[in-house]
Amino acid sequence: MGFISKLQAVNQMLLSAGENLVADLVNDSGVDTGIALTLLDQTSLDYQMRGMANNKYTREFVPDVITGEIRLPSADADEEGIISVELVSIHFNSKGEVLRGRLSMGGAQPILWNVTDDTARWPVNGKYNLELIMKLPWENLDTPVQRAIMTTAMRHYQAITQGDEATDQFLAYQEQLFGAKGRAADINDKNRNIFDSGDISLRRAVMRNPYLNDPNRFRYWRTKGI
Repeated sequence: MGFISKLQAVNQMLLSAGENLVADLVNDSGVDTGIALTLLDQTSLDYQMRGMANNKYTREFVPDVITGEIRLPSADADEEGIISVELVSIHFNSKGEVLRGRLSMGGAQPILWNVTDDTARWPVNGKYNLELIMKLPWENLDTPVQRAIMTTAMRHYQAITQGDEATDQFLAYQEQLFGAKGRAADINDKNRNIFDSGDISLRRAVMRNPYLNDPNRFRYWRTKGI
């Protein structure tokens, strides 16, 4: 849980534009506070889209035996919803084509859409590993990440409401500084090495055979017979 409250973040944004601070986000809210809250939420979404240590994970799913749908988790108290999903295990349809999926939010519950066959159904004779990126509420973000998001939101808010170039230069330096600290804290939490980093397509390239879903066996340490 982060140390910076949403009220503190909004007040820092108001302060960056030389505006009055607010005591809360309900009774004292107005146009300026509403703009600040919108920018803070959008900046938080932009930051989390790349995937962080505490909002990106891999889960195993099985299709519903009747409908063939792969139902994804809905938002709960600790999450606001799914930002993106990627099918990381390899599967084929009856034609021998590699199955690909995307997030579909059309129904009451998010599902994985079968892009290859253009259907919600998936072959039910297998397990599917999905990489999920979830949107976390502000309170559940780590403090270095909160600070990085807040600093970017401060610069955006000042540029929209005041547009002072000198202030923007100062905030740009702050954005670079705390952005680097936020990324460093996230990398430390991930504890990744050169074989684990990057997106899934790059990690597959390390393997000799991408159809063997074994992340612990590296390409250059395997023989052709394996």
